[in-house]
Amino acid sequence: MESKKKAFSLYDIVMIGLMAAVVFVVTMFLSIRIPTPTGTTMIKLANAFVLLCGLLLGPVRGGLAAGIGSMIFDLMTPEYAPEAWITFLRFFLMAWLCGVIAYAGAAAAKKFARNLVACLAGAVFSSLLYMLKGIIELMIGGSALVPAFVANIPKLMTSPPNIVIAVVVAMALLPALQKAMNSTSFGRHIAEK
Repeated sequence: MESKKKAFSLYDIVMIGLMAAVVFVVTMFLSIRIPTPTGTTMIKLANAFVLLCGLLLGPVRGGLAAGIGSMIFDLMTPEYAPEAWITFLRFFLMAWLCGVIAYAGAAAAKKFARNLVACLAGAVFSSLLYMLKGIIELMIGGSALVPAFVANIPKLMTSPPNIVIAVVVAMALLPALQKAMNSTSFGRHIAEK
């Protein structure tokens, strides 16, 4: 039995780069930065596009696009640059989880209910990682668990609005973007095999 390796085509690489650029631009220009005692947090539209990466490109390609775009934003923002690798992992996993659920069982992100569950799972998972990262950072600095959690509450207050915005916007844009992609030969070339 022969197994075929799924190599990335030039179409895949271009789409990963395009979606990474979209994630970067939306993070840079469509976010509200909120200073807190433990660092700056954001209410942002970019999480919706991270979810769209997973829905439109599938788990691996979408994860790469989301992770790369988010990481580039961090690298260009001095406050976040030291954590760029963590950001890559967090947003890769957010889009990857969304893509895995949306594409499971040959669904190919075409089922509304499955896509909704995929978006919710990805957004909540990302928020949990964000919370865990903040707590671990303070504990490494010498804080106990409860004070570390309490100190992160102001940053955590942005998670519910970010989850709602991400899921609503991603689910609203998905049908139009899928239709646009499927109407082009380019879109058909990058369809999950």
